[in-house]
Amino acid sequence: MRAARAALARGRRRAKARMIDRCTVHRPGAKTTDPANGKVTRAMDEIYVGRCEFQQTVAQSTESEAGEHEFTAQDTVWKTPVGAGPFKINDVVKVTAAPEDPQLIGRTFRVTELFNKTYATAQRSRVEELTS
Repeated sequence: MRAARAALARGRRRAKARMIDRCTVHRPGAKTTDPANGKVTRAMDEIYVGRCEFQQTVAQSTESEAGEHEFTAQDTVWKTPVGAGPFKINDVVKVTAAPEDPQLIGRTFRVTELFNKTYATAQRSRVEELTS
């Protein structure tokens, strides 16, 4: 068991070292209505700021329509260090730094699936970016 724990610790250090991107995660909070104009807004609670990594899982996308809006969804895996979070479905991930892929900076993703594993070297969550 001691050898397994040592190997897991090494794997987590290596995985974290590869996470060179930075992101901020917000969780949609309660809706509030402005009594002056009736505008409804939703608070966004910051729950994580730190290292992350992105990997698009397939080189294809799906096109969908919701109401009058058409959008494209691309499937991506988002990795964070073990112990970050906890994250929930619908959390919003914004990329704040990406030294090796500047095109990622400013992009926003929504958590669609969580992944749990006893001996995980990283937290891996499925996210999707909605683009118009």
